Amino acid sequence: MSTIDATEEVFLASDTKIEPLAFRWYAWGHLVSPVQQALNLAFRHLPMLKSFIANPGVHEAASKNPKMLGGAFLELSQRDVGNVRALLQDIMQRGAGLLGFAEDLLKLDRQLHKSESGFSLDHLYDNLPASLAGFVEASYDLNNHPSLRVLEELISHGELPVASAQEIAWSRTRDHARNFFINTPRLASEERMIMPLPFADERFDLISASRIAPVPFQHMTDALGIHDDAERARLRGYFSTTPPPRNAPEYHGDEVRVRYFGHACVLIQSADVSVLVDPFLTWDHDDGEGRLTFHDLPDRIDYVFLTHNHQDHFSVEVLLQLRNRIGTILVPRNNPHSLADPSMKLALRSIGHANVQVMDPMDRIQLPGGWITSLPFYGEHADLSIASKHGLCVELKGRKFLFLADSDCKDRMLYRRIAQQLGRVDHLFIGMECDGAPLSWLYGPYLSNPINRKDDDSRRLSGSNSEHAWMIVEEFKCKQAYVYAMGQEPWLRFVAGLQYTPESKQIVESDRFVARCREAGLEAERLYGCRTMIF
Repeated sequence: MSTIDATEEVFLASDTKIEPLAFRWYAWGHLVSPVQQALNLAFRHLPMLKSFIANPGVHEAASKNPKMLGGAFLELSQRDVGNVRALLQDIMQRGAGLLGFAEDLLKLDRQLHKSESGFSLDHLYDNLPASLAGFVEASYDLNNHPSLRVLEELISHGELPVASAQEIAWSRTRDHARNFFINTPRLASEERMIMPLPFADERFDLISASRIAPVPFQHMTDALGIHDDAERARLRGYFSTTPPPRNAPEYHGDEVRVRYFGHACVLIQSADVSVLVDPFLTWDHDDGEGRLTFHDLPDRIDYVFLTHNHQDHFSVEVLLQLRNRIGTILVPRNNPHSLADPSMKLALRSIGHANVQVMDPMDRIQLPGGWITSLPFYGEHADLSIASKHGLCVELKGRKFLFLADSDCKDRMLYRRIAQQLGRVDHLFIGMECDGAPLSWLYGPYLSNPINRKDDDSRRLSGSNSEHAWMIVEEFKCKQAYVYAMGQEPWLRFVAGLQYTPESKQIVESDRFVARCREAGLEAERLYGCRTMIF
C-alpha cells in the first residue's frame, strides 16, 4: 500500500457521488420526513426486501429487462441475498419504532373511515396507541368525511429515530449506471464506501466545500474519524489533487443568462442576482456533450426555488451539497391533512437548511431588477389533496420567464386568471410528461385501503399534452416556448426511469406542440441535455 501524504490538499473528485441514505435506501424528499419514511419502510421497502429474499432470481431477471425499469424489483443479484437479509433484520430492529408508528397510523385511518360519519370524534383520543398519542388530530371536512392530521412539527423534533439511520455512500459510479432510487438499497461493496453521517451534521459542509476548494486530506480524515490506514487509503480514492473543471459559473453581463442543466433544473442569472430552479444535475463531466455539471453552479446562489416534492425536483443529494452556497430556499406550503404531502420546510430544516421561506400562491419576492412570483398549478399529483406544488414566474431586467414543470392545463381558466395578473410572458418552460406513472407507483404506501386497478390507472402523475400546453401559450401570449422536464437525460435514469422512443406519447405530443408553436411564428423546441442562453 502506498503511503498517503496527509498534508496534501485535495478536492473531491468531480465524478464522486455522495449519496444520502436512510436505512440504506437513497434518500429523497419523503425519506427525510419521519412520517413518510415510516410509511415507506413499512409498506414499500420491507415487502420488496422480503420478496427479493424469497425469489432473488425473479428480481435479477426483471432488473435486466429495460421495460421493467422503475418496477418493484431490486436491481441486485442472487449473491446479494445475505446482505439483503441482514438489511431486513436491521430495519426491523432499529426501525421498530417507525414500523410500529406506520402500522398504527394506517390502522387508525382505516378505522376512522369505517366507523365515523359525523358523530363527535372526542372518544378516539382515549384509545390512541402510545405511538400516536399527542401526534394526531382527527377531524371532519364540511361533508362529514373524517381525516387525520399528523402534527409533523412535533414528530420532526426527534420522536421517531430518523437521523440515527442516516448515512452517506461514496462511489464513482457513473450517473447513468446508478441503481433506481425507489427499488434498490445501496449495499456496501468494493466500489461503494458507506459511513454513518446525519444529514444535518456540519461535517457535510466540509465534504461539499471540497467540491470547489482544496481541503487538507488530514483535516478530512480527522473530521470523519477515519484513522485506519486501509480506510484512509480507500477514502483517498474519492479525492483528487486536480481542481474540477468549471465552465464560467459566475455571470457579470448586462443581460440575463439562463443556463439549462437538464430536466427541470434552470439557473437564471443577472449581474446582481441568481435564481436556481429545481436543482438536479449531473456530476459527470463530458466535453463531447457540452454538459453543465454541479461544478458550473455559482459559488453563491441567492434563491433556490423548489416546485414540488418529487424526487426529480427536490433532490436531497444536491441540496445537501449546496447547503453553504444558498441564500434562501423557496417552497410551497403543504396540506397537513394529507399523508402524501409532508412539509418541505421541515424536511429542509432537518437536513440543515435554516433559511427556508414558504410561499403561498401569487406571493411575490422582490429581486434586484425584478420579482419572483409563486403560481398555483394543476397536474402530476394524481388527484390527491396535495398543496405543496407551485410554478414560478421570474421577472428580471424587463423579461418574464415562466416555469411550469409538470403542470397540466386541465382548466385553462386557471391560467387565464393568472395571466390577467402577470401579463404577457416572454419565455415559457413547460413540462410535457403527459403519460405519467399511476397513483400507486409513488403514493401507494400512504393509501389506507388498496385502490382498484382501473382507478389507479386513471389517476396518473402527468403533465400537459400538446393541446393543454398550447392553451397556456395562448393565455400568456408567449414569444418562446421550451419543452423541458422530460427526464430523458442519462443522469436522470435512476430517479425518472423514463426511456422514450419516437413513438412514445410524450415525444409525439411534445413534437406536435413544438410544430404548432413554430407554425404560429413562435420560437420553440424540446430541450435536452444542457444549454446556455442569453436574453
